[in-house]
Amino acid sequence: MRVLGIDCGTECTGYGVVDLDSRDKLGCICFGGIKLSPRDPLPERLSTIFDKLGALIEQHQPDRVAIEDVFYAVNVKSALKLGQVRGVAMLAASSRKVLVSEYAPLTIKSSVVGYGRAEKEQVQLMVARLLGLEEIPQPADAADALAIAICDLHTCATLSRQSATAK
Repeated sequence: MRVLGIDCGTECTGYGVVDLDSRDKLGCICFGGIKLSPRDPLPERLSTIFDKLGALIEQHQPDRVAIEDVFYAVNVKSALKLGQVRGVAMLAASSRKVLVSEYAPLTIKSSVVGYGRAEKEQVQLMVARLLGLEEIPQPADAADALAIAICDLHTCATLSRQSATAK
């Protein structure tokens, strides 16, 4: 199974593609960040995100796309902009018939580190370790996107094992 994890942001949207093979071994296919200029109008930034995520989906053919669920923000304007980026990410996937899953930050951290209140650095170190990377993925948004993809793969594998046991 292959998952594209997306860490939505208005200045940098991180992405990471991760595979889970038949032996339950995780593999990193690619990662990076879609860097955007805050000086560009928001519609232009949203269009760039849509186009680049669409190209990633076409190139890597993920089975699923996973993004971080909505969280509470102090700044309402920032939260609205982030919601627009999330909507564009979902549209890029769903318009290509790729299933989208959303995960709460606590769920992602718990899945990757084993503790829902883990620090950002702990998540980044665990992502590198789980994927056998020599260095922490950069930008930080890419490491977060890889964590989201790993969370989705772990969740799907667990649900698959549970359904197999129930039969």
